[in-house]
Amino acid sequence: MKYRQLEAIIRRVGDQHPDYHYFVEQYSLTAAGIAGEDEVFYFLQELAVPHRILRNFCIIDSALHMHEIDFIVIFSSLIICLEVKNMTGQLNFDIEASQLLRTRSDGVVERFPNPVEQLRRHTRFLSSLFPHVPIIGAVVIANRRAIIGNRSPHIPIFHTDYICSFIEKSLKQYSKPLLDLDVFYEKLIGLRSPPVKRFSFKLAQLKNGVFCSKCASKMDFVHGRFVCSHCHLQDKYAYFQALHDFRLLVDTKITNQQFCMLCDIPSRYAAIRLLKFFPVIKQGRHTYYEIPEQILTMK
Repeated sequence: MKYRQLEAIIRRVGDQHPDYHYFVEQYSLTAAGIAGEDEVFYFLQELAVPHRILRNFCIIDSALHMHEIDFIVIFSSLIICLEVKNMTGQLNFDIEASQLLRTRSDGVVERFPNPVEQLRRHTRFLSSLFPHVPIIGAVVIANRRAIIGNRSPHIPIFHTDYICSFIEKSLKQYSKPLLDLDVFYEKLIGLRSPPVKRFSFKLAQLKNGVFCSKCASKMDFVHGRFVCSHCHLQDKYAYFQALHDFRLLVDTKITNQQFCMLCDIPSRYAAIRLLKFFPVIKQGRHTYYEIPEQILTMK
């Protein structure tokens, strides 16, 4: 959710917004995080033993605190939580001060929150829910150029290429079958919390128009389809991306008037024809069109 929101913000919020550069920075960090998780998932696919994987698992505890766990890998005898960091430089884990110190190639030292404590917090919570199941964790460094320096004596910290070896070693230690994989997987899915909407905007704060998927230029609405004046791409469903952005940043439903403003459509009658694909919601005197979560797959 966060990545898709930030992607929509970069597309729809101009650089005149006071937080624009913050959004760009967060987008880059989030993209790097996803790339790191992809690297971990690549190695997890080599596992031969039966297992189930939950990625970016969100769950709320009784104190209404959110736990966002990068990976939960479920085996019949064991649950493993993985906290993934995609960082370069030399990484030193200061456990007593609860911080991660990164020394960059230019000698600059930067401080980050301690992923070891994040992981401990997650495993403690899961252990409180499932006290009969062994639950262990590890911090995985996804960037192969990173150098792991000082580390925790209690929580394993390693590069991605050691994942399978770590799991094989752990399964030898915890070998007694305790779980039905499918049943437990569905149980965890049932506890999953919906992703948090981190950023919210008003329509007036967003750039209007439909943007070309090929060159990002603003498209013109001509005879029922959108045409890019720069690269000449034609796409009658190009406005689905605009509606997707609106859903992420403003609301899950939209009025005809809002749609005309968002997509720069001059005619409300043309807007009605474009919105005919979507369910209609009546709220008092107002008519809304519901924007499906999977709108980008409807083309």
